[in-house]
Amino acid sequence: HWGTDTQGIANVRRYLLEWQSFLHRYIPAGILEVLPQKINERPPAFVGRNDLETLLSSPLASDWVKISEMLLGPVPDDFTFVPKHKSNSYE
Repeated sequence: HWGTDTQGIANVRRYLLEWQSFLHRYIPAGILEVLPQKINERPPAFVGRNDLETLLSSPLASDWVKISEMLLGPVPDDFTFVPKHKSNSYE
């Protein structure tokens, strides 16, 4: 159920946050020092070209919730998010 009611928005928010927990590890190719990037290389520390790009690359779940609030409105008071999967390749 992906409707516009409370349950549908909660499902979309959960999906978006889980996707962000995977996506935040990828950085724009223009920031990489060497192309192509090798699969086992860690991404360099960087600051995005704007605040949103920096927020999208953040490893903090609280920042991902802020992104979901930009798209879907404020989260309910009792909302908590803990990513299901955590990368063990780097910290």
